[in-house]
Amino acid sequence: MSAKKANWTFLAVILFNAAAIVLLAIFAGKINMTMTQALLMSQGIVLFPVLLSLVFTRTKLKGFIPCKKIKFSSVLLIIAVTYLSMPLISLTNLFSMLFVENEANNMIAGFEGISPFLIVLIVGILGPANEEFIFRGVFYHGYRQNGRIIGAAVLSSVLFGMMHLNFNQMAYAVVVGIIGVLLIECTGSILSSMIFHATINTTSVIAAYAGGTIGKDSADIQNATEAMNNLTYRETLCVGISVYMVMAVIATAIAGCLMYVIARSEKRVAYMEALGKVCRIKRKEKLFSVPLWIAMGLCMAYMILNEVMTHMAG
Repeated sequence: MSAKKANWTFLAVILFNAAAIVLLAIFAGKINMTMTQALLMSQGIVLFPVLLSLVFTRTKLKGFIPCKKIKFSSVLLIIAVTYLSMPLISLTNLFSMLFVENEANNMIAGFEGISPFLIVLIVGILGPANEEFIFRGVFYHGYRQNGRIIGAAVLSSVLFGMMHLNFNQMAYAVVVGIIGVLLIECTGSILSSMIFHATINTTSVIAAYAGGTIGKDSADIQNATEAMNNLTYRETLCVGISVYMVMAVIATAIAGCLMYVIARSEKRVAYMEALGKVCRIKRKEKLFSVPLWIAMGLCMAYMILNEVMTHMAG
């Protein structure tokens, strides 16, 4: 799959998602869908057009998306990298919350009454595996074909963020995407980014159940935070940003060192050095094309419209 085909695929994903949103809005009163069904459907809506594209473009997954076994020691190091990356992810999330609501909290609020095991399975494991296959697998490696490694990493991560269709999740999803790409290159396997993503989501779900935030949306959490800290919500965010900024600098540096250890364990150091030289080569091939601009424009328009409507309703 080339960059142009990847762009058409992303447009197909956006159009398919838009059609699903419209149909659900039309038949909202006639369809009784549980949260579990909605979560599964949201994953299927993204996966289906991607699978169709792979069939139509006759893309063979073997050799296209690296999926080799990785050492158990590397798995443990990936989990360590994940937790060391969380301050940076949290920092990005807190910064975005200065301007928009925490959409993850609003989604978690809907988990009330659902089995924690089921939520961990869908949100913590199946969702990340599906999203990594699509964005770090198909899109990243599709854009990577022309040798523009850095551009492919950033673009596939931005598209991953945009697919969340809100500015809050988009902000830290970009960070998650870039770290996921680095882990794939360090190990030579998409399994590493799946483990990374699954660890983040599973930890977040467990923390939500343990912290008692299930069933509480952003407004509830905001009011509780202000009452507990005797600070305004914005002041609390600024304090959190200051703390996480220091933590992120230290933890991210350590995470980078562990990635080097992972690459050495997987015998990828020489490969990574060669990859660095490839990244410095100037290339004329373009990653962007008209279908991608249209798809990104549709995403941005939806997110802006959603923010405007939210503020008007508030």
